[in-house]
Formats: sequence, structure tokens, C-alpha cells
Amino acid sequence: MTASPQRRQRRTITAIALAVLLVAVASALFTVGVVTLSNSEEGAAVEVDERPRVALPVTPNAALAVVDGDGLLASVVVMTLLPDGLGGSVVTVPVSSDTTAGFGDERVPLSDVFDPDDPEGFRSSLEAVLTLTIERVEVVDVDEFGDLIAPIESVEVVLPEDVIDSGALGSGIVAQAGPQRLRRSLVAESMAAVNTDGSSYDHHDVDVALWTALAATAPVVVPPPPVPVDDLGQIVPPETFDAFVSQLWNGEVSVRDLAVYEPTPAENPTDADTVVIDRADAVLVFAQVSPALMSTPNPGLTVRLEVPFTDEQLAASAEFETSSELARNLVAELLFFQANVVSVDTTPAPEGASTLTEVDVAEERFLADTEDATQVLYGPSTVEVASTVIEGVDVVVRLGTAYLDRETVGPSGDDPAGLDTDGLDPNGDPGTTDPAPSAPGDAQPDDSSPAGGTTTGTVDEDA
Repeated sequence: MTASPQRRQRRTITAIALAVLLVAVASALFTVGVVTLSNSEEGAAVEVDERPRVALPVTPNAALAVVDGDGLLASVVVMTLLPDGLGGSVVTVPVSSDTTAGFGDERVPLSDVFDPDDPEGFRSSLEAVLTLTIERVEVVDVDEFGDLIAPIESVEVVLPEDVIDSGALGSGIVAQAGPQRLRRSLVAESMAAVNTDGSSYDHHDVDVALWTALAATAPVVVPPPPVPVDDLGQIVPPETFDAFVSQLWNGEVSVRDLAVYEPTPAENPTDADTVVIDRADAVLVFAQVSPALMSTPNPGLTVRLEVPFTDEQLAASAEFETSSELARNLVAELLFFQANVVSVDTTPAPEGASTLTEVDVAEERFLADTEDATQVLYGPSTVEVASTVIEGVDVVVRLGTAYLDRETVGPSGDDPAGLDTDGLDPNGDPGTTDPAPSAPGDAQPDDSSPAGGTTTGTVDEDA
């Protein structure tokens, strides 16, 4: 969809502001370093930061790869436990996901780099695709997968299409499209089916349907395993994969899918059987369910994004229909300018979001440069040094309703820089995303702030 001139203009100015901010922050860091070195004295007292510190929640994860009888990759998911250790999420990953990040002349899907005898190599490829640290990888065949879902006897499922396995006897149809109840053995056979004569992505919709049906049965009626915790009250990752799966099935389980797009012929000159994962959508999903394990490959600051709007507040926006859509757009902007988004929370505030956007920086040296860009980025905002530090997070952005009402007006109606930043997707495609729940237990810093903060922009008193 073509963006309106006003929207394109706003994003252009946002892009310019972000670029200026990044340069300013880099310059500030260099200056601080030089001054510190030049004024340092051996034996001088070191100032101790006595602010309270909190950690992002521990949410152990594991990748599960299902293979057919020939060792071909049939299905991939990343499973993540909730902060209390029982239940969690399952994120489906297409086996045809491109692993090249657009580099080179050939697109290479996950299924081509997969080697059942080299799970560590597969883990590295998957981590790069998802911008996520993966704690363990488990490779299972059809029988082993059946054992993993043993507490579940059967599921009600609506298959979007016939499940075809090239190696199956007869017609090759394992299960037919449509609503039905599948016993556990047929679920396993369907999950492990590989049709070498069709598109790899065709099976992905079947994966989503099967995992959704499995998740609907959780929690299973078996005694939950003990969940050990450390001295800080954070759960300890399960020692075995069997224990991991047992903890997953003994709580509420949600299923998430990732937005993808098909590369153009120019992007895929060899016509490889592949799709490209929308990086911004992947970061949005995993920053919600597994924030402590997010990778930080970019040179910029680490960011936590909070989108606390209620449905009623969001309805006032003519630009976004869901909080996830809004969050994905901001994630794309931040990634485009080399920031690292490590945590996203789209949980509505009980009383709705405040009027002003609140920007908390972990270090005072970021204040001035952050203030220069917040009005353009987030509308009227307050910028303060955080009273509570979230470990691993440089900036916390808590959106206010003024963000929904903001309008950026340039000197003319034209694009001032001749730069179209619509979507700002690092993959070069705007992509889409479905509404997704936030991760329970995500860190919540103290909302109080020390004196000396500033307010940027103006606010309509009626907002």
C-alpha cells in the first residue's frame, strides 16, 4: 500500500532525526571518553551507581527440528518458557527461511543448511536468521516427536490443505484438508511430512495448524515438574529437553507465526525455494517472549519499547489498528538506524497510557542528545535519567497518547530529503504482522524519576 504524502513526510523527518541522534550519541560517547581519560587521576574515588537494578525475565528457550525418515528438515519451532517456568510460547519458523540476509547472488533456505548430524551448525544459522540466542537444539524423527507429545492423545484441528509426504505409501496423502480429530501418531506423521515435489512453505501452514491444535490442549493433566529458581527468584533452565517440554505442556501455551515475504526474481535469481523472514517482525515477537536472550548485532543503543495503549486509545489513531502493528513499525525504524530492540511490551496500562511519551535513559550522558530527537520521534515527551536501571537496556521508551496525535510538519509539502522511508524495513519490505500478546513477567522499572528531567514539545490540553 502506498503511504500518504503526510505519512511519508513524517517518516522522512523521523529518519533524519534518528540519523542525527545516532551521530550525536556517538560523538558524545567519544567526547566523554576523551575527557574522562584526560582528567583521570590514579587513586581517585569511583562514583558508585546506587540506583535499583532489575533484570529482564529469564525465559529459557529451545529449538525443535523435526525430520522425516531420510533426515530431511520438515518442521522448525522455537519454544520459550514463561518466567514462572510453566507454559510458554511456540514460534513457528518456515524451513524455507532464507539464511543469507540478502548477501550474494543465491538464496539459501534453512532446509539446505540443515545437517541432522550437526545441530550446532544449524543453531548458528537459526540464531542469525532470528536475531536470537538459542540455548539448545533438539532434532527428532517422527517416533521421537510422538513421544514428546505423549501426554496428548488426540487433537481437534482444521488442516488448511492435504498433508503430502513424498516417501509415504500409496497416494502420499498423510491427512486430508479440513476439520478433523487426529490421533497422536497422525499428528507426528503430519509434522514430519516432506513433499519434495512441492513448495517447502506449503507445509508451513500445516505446521501452524498442528501446533495451534496441540497448544489448545495445554495444560495437560499430569503432575507439573518442580521448577528450580536461583537466589534472585529467576527460574533455572531445565537440565534436559524432556524436562523443558514437560514444563511447557504444564501451563498455557500460545503459538506465534512470523511474517514473511517472497523475494523478487531480482532478489532470487536462482529461483530458490525460499521465503524471507521480516526481521522487524521477528525482533518484535522474540523481544516479547524472550527478551533476555535477544542478540545485539547492531552498533547502536539497546532499547525497551512499551506500548501501553488500550483499544479505545488506539482507536483514535488513523495510522495503526493494533498495538503490535504500531510496535512493529517503531522496531523497523530503530533497526534501520542500527539500534538494538531487546524488549517489547504491548500490555495495555490498566488506566490507559499517559499523555506524554516517557523516555528514560540509563546514563545521564545520553540526556541532551536524546532530547533533540524525541519530539520528532515520539511526539511531546519527557526525557529523564531512569531511577531504576534495567540490565542490558540503554533506553526505555514508554509511548503516550500524544504519539497517536502527533503531526510532523516540514517547511513544504514535499519530501525534504527525497528519501522514501516508508516501512523502514531492514529487509527492504514493509511486511505485515498479526496482533500478538506480550510476554508476561516482562521487567517493569519504577515509574518515578529524579528531578532534573525535561519535557520536549507541546501538548494539546484536550488530548
